[in-house]
Order: sequence, then C-alpha cells, then structure tokens
Amino acid sequence: MFSKIFGHLLKAAMPLLIALAPLFLMSGCGVFSDLARDNKWHLGSLGTKSFVSPVKLKVGILPFRDEVGLGTPEAGPNLSVLMTEKFAENSNLVMVSPQEMGQAASSRGITSELTPEQAIEIGQSLGLNVVMDGSISQVEQIQQRRGWRRIARFFTSQQGYLDATLTLIAYDTATGLVVSSRAGEGEYRMGSEDKDPFAVGPTSPSPEAIAEGLELAIEDAYYRTLDGLAYTPFKARVLNHSGSTVTIGFGQDVGLKKGLEFLNLDQAESISNHIGVSYVLPGKVMARLKVSEVGENSSQLEIVEGEVNQGDYILSWER
Repeated sequence: MFSKIFGHLLKAAMPLLIALAPLFLMSGCGVFSDLARDNKWHLGSLGTKSFVSPVKLKVGILPFRDEVGLGTPEAGPNLSVLMTEKFAENSNLVMVSPQEMGQAASSRGITSELTPEQAIEIGQSLGLNVVMDGSISQVEQIQQRRGWRRIARFFTSQQGYLDATLTLIAYDTATGLVVSSRAGEGEYRMGSEDKDPFAVGPTSPSPEAIAEGLELAIEDAYYRTLDGLAYTPFKARVLNHSGSTVTIGFGQDVGLKKGLEFLNLDQAESISNHIGVSYVLPGKVMARLKVSEVGENSSQLEIVEGEVNQGDYILSWER
C-alpha cells in the first residue's frame, strides 16, 4: 500500500524534479557545478593551448607580493616556486629557477608592482622572453549558503569557504608590454560549520585552508595565463652582427633548430584592451633570417635578405 502511494507521489513530482535538475547542476550544490565553472574545468582538450611560436618561450616568475598581510615571509617565494613548477609542466615553456628570479628582484630593490622598464631589464639580463609578476590579492573565509541552500535556509547548514585570489601579470621583455593580466581564483570548501539560518560573518582561516585555497588559485591562474602566452611570438635580441651573420642568446635550451626562419618586423603600433593587455600590430618585413648554427645557449643566423642591426629583436612564429 505504502509503495503504491509513494509511486504515485514520485510520478506526480517527476516534472518538478526534471525542471529543477538544471538548477541543482549549476548552482554550486556539488562536484558537477564545481567542474562546470569556467575557471574550474580544465580537463583534456580544454586545458590544451596551441602556441604560435615553434620555439619554447623562456619564462621567469618573480616572488609573489603579499598584499593581504598573511604575515608569513616565505609565502611569496613559496608561491613562485609552486607556480614555476606548474608552468614547467608545459612543454612549450622553459622556466628559470625561482631563486634566480628572487635574486634579480632583490638586487634591484623591487618590492612593489613591476614596471615595464624593470621587466625589460630583467629579461635582457637573464635572457628571458617573458617575466611574470604576481601578488596575493585576496584570502577570505566566508560562512554562507550557496546554490540551492539559499532557497532552503531553514533546513540546511551554512558552508564554510576559503576564497583565495592570485593576480598574475606577464610582460613581454622585448617591448615591456603586458601579454597577460589575469586573476586566478581558488575556492576551497570546508564543510558545514553552523546550522543557525541567520548566522553570517567571516572567521579567521586556518593555515591548512589558506594553503588549499592558494593551491587551487595557482591552478586557475596557470590556465588563464596560458591564453596570453600562447599568442606571444618568440623574440630574440640580436647580440652581435658581423657581415651577413647575427648571434642571439638562445639555442638548444629553447629548442632552436637549423633552418628555422626569423623575421625582423617594423613595429607599426600597439593597442591595449580594457584589462591592460597590449598587442603589437606588426609592420612590414625589414629582414628575413635563418638559423645556421645552434649551440647550447646561443645560435647564429644568416641574413637571407634585408637589414638587421645589433639590438634589434627578431621573431619566429608559425603563420
């Protein structure tokens, strides 16, 4: 008897359950919603970027600045180590050690946000294509109901969340222009803390929760920053120019091979979007070059046509 009544009730409620299903999946009630968020789902082909450069970009990350006052001196350097390790997993990038980047920053007294001029200086001294400057911009613990719990506040507990945000800015060391300026967000769910439907307000986050939130933010910042790096052509500065031969400070370390073509382009102008990312509009081709000899950390190129001067930046990308 009871099973028949339950069956009728379930049948009558089925249209309502089907109508509410999308709300449950999108509203933060479980693993489906966490994975479905744009900044959380980085699986398979969604996390794969096609780089325009056939040569690996050489990248360095400065120690992160603590803008929220965590009070732990090693927090910034440790984050740069973890972020460097994450970027090193990408086969299109060659990462400089965090220790070397830390020394470059301390020797120049850099304690605030990096300037384009400083990015160019560090890039030239360490032979980098890109310099990244990061900061811890938010660490906050919140007690609240999200998703469907907001509707059923008298029947559900509040959830504890640790929201962490890292800001990461990537500079092209040839021009000082920003090629990526993104924020990585980490939301660590800590579980139910309070069943009072009217209880609100933040509490002091634990070190474990902070570590988990920042780790998630690192993952998110990595994928978001790849968008800018993937569209950054490989550029090399001409160190020496003798006759029809030029020398650059890159070689087998970034995957250079004989026969690879480089161009010397006239820079027409640059434009910037609303978040500060700049794009260079290339001008006419001033010269064409091909790699003739490849060493471990340097290479020679033959000028096929046109003119190149010492100090010029030549670039290689797949068109």
